[in-house]
Amino acid sequence: MAPITQGQKIFFAVICAAALLVAVLGLFNPAFLASIFTWLVLPPLHARFVGAIYLFGAVFMAGSLFAHHQAEVRWGVQLIGIWTGMLFLISLLNLDAFDFGLLPVQIWFASYILYPILAIWMTVRQPNLMQAASLPGPELARWAKGFLLAQGILAAALALTLFLAPGFMSALWPWKVTPLLAQMYAGPLLSYGLGSLWFSRQGQWLGVRAIVPAMLVFSATTVVVSFLHVSLFSFGEFADLLWFGWFLFATVMLALIASRALQARS
Repeated sequence: MAPITQGQKIFFAVICAAALLVAVLGLFNPAFLASIFTWLVLPPLHARFVGAIYLFGAVFMAGSLFAHHQAEVRWGVQLIGIWTGMLFLISLLNLDAFDFGLLPVQIWFASYILYPILAIWMTVRQPNLMQAASLPGPELARWAKGFLLAQGILAAALALTLFLAPGFMSALWPWKVTPLLAQMYAGPLLSYGLGSLWFSRQGQWLGVRAIVPAMLVFSATTVVVSFLHVSLFSFGEFADLLWFGWFLFATVMLALIASRALQARS
C-alpha cells in the first residue's frame, strides 16, 4: 500500500493550522472573527457556525496527518481544492464586498488563490493517489455506507442550492443570514458533502477513520452552538425543526461510525 507523500503531509499541516485558527476564533471569540471578516456580517451565531465548519476542516486534516496509508486520504487534496476553489470563485462574484486595502482581505485572496492551485497541481502530478486500494481490517458496514451516502447527497444538494440561489436560501435559512454569507457556506458544505459521498465508497472501516471523526466534531459542535443561541430559532418553522433534528440524528450516527472506525487497526 502506498504511503502518504511528504508533500501531502505539508499541505495537510498548513491547511490544518489555518482552519484551526478560524475555528478557535469563531467558536471562542466570535466578535474578533467578525472584525477580521469585514466582508461578511457575522453575529455570534454566524461566527460560531463558521467556526464549526472550519473545525471540521482542521480535524479532517489532523486525521489525514495521522493516517498511515494513501487509501485513507485518497480524496483529501481534492476536497481542499473544492473548498478553497469555491470560496475563491464566490469571492470573485462578490468583489464589491471587499476592501483590498485591508490586510485580512489580501491574506484571504492570496490563500484562496494558492490553495486550489496547489491542489490542482498535486492532483495532475500524481493522479494515481485517488485510486482505490485494499486496506486491512473488517469491511465498512452497509448501514455506515448508506448514511454517508445519504448525508453526502443532502449536503452537496444544499451547497449547490446555496451557491446558485443564495437569495432564496437566505430566506429559508433557520436564522437570519445575508445572501453573501449563505453563498459562502456553499464552498465548505460542498466539500463536506462530496467528502461524505466519496468516502462512502471506501471498503473498510479504516478507510473512513480520517474523515468521520471530523464530521462528528462538526455535527456535535453545530448542535452545541445552536443551543447556545436557541433564542434565535423559531421552532414553529419547519426549517428550524429540520436543522435540530438532522444534526442531532447525524451526531448519533457519526458517533457510531467514528467509534468503529477509530477501533480499526492499521
